[in-house]
Amino acid sequence: MRLVTIKIASDFLMVKTSTIYSWVHNGSIPFHKLNGLIRFDMSELEAWVKASRKSVADTVVIQNRGVISDIDGVVKKAIDSVKGNGYNPSNGKPGQIQGLRKE
Repeated sequence: MRLVTIKIASDFLMVKTSTIYSWVHNGSIPFHKLNGLIRFDMSELEAWVKASRKSVADTVVIQNRGVISDIDGVVKKAIDSVKGNGYNPSNGKPGQIQGLRKE
């Protein structure tokens, strides 16, 4: 058993120390707490990395066949259309809806 600090673990995993702290808080990374100090066993970290490997069969490949694949774009367009932030041909500027006026 070789226990290392959070800095060494973050260097090994090539992530920020804040990411390691987040993973510890979520319980998604194996760690040991010794008198309030967070330590990592290198063999457990290596096993954790190997276990998190995804194979090609585990991932789904989506090919664009005319289907909208950008869900964030769809949601943004829907919100903009409800709020009226889209293009307005009456004044040519987005976001400004002119109401009916008496002239």
